[in-house]
Amino acid sequence: MNYASSGLSDEIMDAFKGLNITRILPKMPSVTPDYEMPSVTPDYYYTTAKPPVFRTSWHQLIVIGNGFDLECGLASSFSDFVKARTVDFEKADHGQIAEDVLFTKTIWDVILPSMGDANWCDIEGSIADWIAPKNREGKSSKSKFEKTLHKLANPTGTYDPDKAEDSVALFLEMRYQHHEPWNSENLLQITREDLAKLESDFDRYLSDEVETSKGYKEKVSELMSEIILGQRPSNDEYDVEESILSFNYTRAVNQFRSDEHDTEYVNIHGRLGGEIVFGIDGTDRMDNPMALPFTKTYRLMTLDLPDVGKLVHVPRSGLPMADGTKMIKFYGHSLGEADYSYFQAIFDSVKLYEGDTRLVFYFRPHKLSSGCIQDVNCARKEMMEKVIRLLTAYGLTLDNKDHGKNLIHKLLIEGRLSVSLLGNNVRRQ
Repeated sequence: MNYASSGLSDEIMDAFKGLNITRILPKMPSVTPDYEMPSVTPDYYYTTAKPPVFRTSWHQLIVIGNGFDLECGLASSFSDFVKARTVDFEKADHGQIAEDVLFTKTIWDVILPSMGDANWCDIEGSIADWIAPKNREGKSSKSKFEKTLHKLANPTGTYDPDKAEDSVALFLEMRYQHHEPWNSENLLQITREDLAKLESDFDRYLSDEVETSKGYKEKVSELMSEIILGQRPSNDEYDVEESILSFNYTRAVNQFRSDEHDTEYVNIHGRLGGEIVFGIDGTDRMDNPMALPFTKTYRLMTLDLPDVGKLVHVPRSGLPMADGTKMIKFYGHSLGEADYSYFQAIFDSVKLYEGDTRLVFYFRPHKLSSGCIQDVNCARKEMMEKVIRLLTAYGLTLDNKDHGKNLIHKLLIEGRLSVSLLGNNVRRQ
């Protein structure tokens, strides 16, 4: 309706004719506001400021093993620990006072030498061979634990030092001269309790090494930075995050930070000053009542671990921007059978076969027993063999067996698998 042409409009206009506004204004009270106007930061959309940049997320998981600590100059191998124990036991044999002796001899100090050369890679393998061995077909076979129990329950008075079960039986007979009749329950109890003592001794040994190893913490920071930055995209292009899964008990640097995020850092087998775990892989052993208490799965249930699920970003479908863990880097890990369960869980989480996650296995030539530095090509070949064993084992777990057979080939042709020399071409001392 057009009010300008209506009679009502004319009446309103006539009412305002002759009205002097200036006569009204002075009569209006002067009011001082009793509040202050709030300070408001203008929104990007209503200013000329540069709008925020929305970046695609990019996450990497870094997996480190004992080779990491060794490269940083830490005497962290199990063989180093065994040498220190041997010196201590010799002190005790020569009648030195108890205060000078750091360690207590356990059943494992008899078991391990009888299982061959003990090093960091096979300590847990030795435990598995003792308590729940498998034959070449992967089936359970009679253990030396069972043979030892038979020897204890049926003593003959004669012992063959070349047989592990005889050496252990003799040690236990001397240690428990008036013991109740032997059975699997009390022998298992002694075995578990002595393993806990061994773990505690190793904790004390390694803690001392961390404190006395010159430059260790600085080397840790430097090496970790090299691994983090290797093949890492720019923060200008991506919202970058890192997680660290450590199979070591050390944590010399409390936190590594990216520009915007705290880094999740988990010591999966416990850490120094707390409880640490020596254990065996639980695959195909969880239904074995003798082996169960020695599995990592069983042992980790007793630890107050942080939320391990945060280490891996699981890809989600239907999102506008890419997500999920884009790269998994490995360094200093033996990729041994004892940890296959962890790797299977990680690979399953990122949907390794059909996903887009890249696997990078870093290596550096290490020092040989002769004192010489390993040839680069030999070091690469050694790492490739470990990678092939790991991925072949994982392929066997896939429901689609054809996918399992061609997994390595698929990763290679998609550019998602590499064995790469890290930085310097020699291992630093």
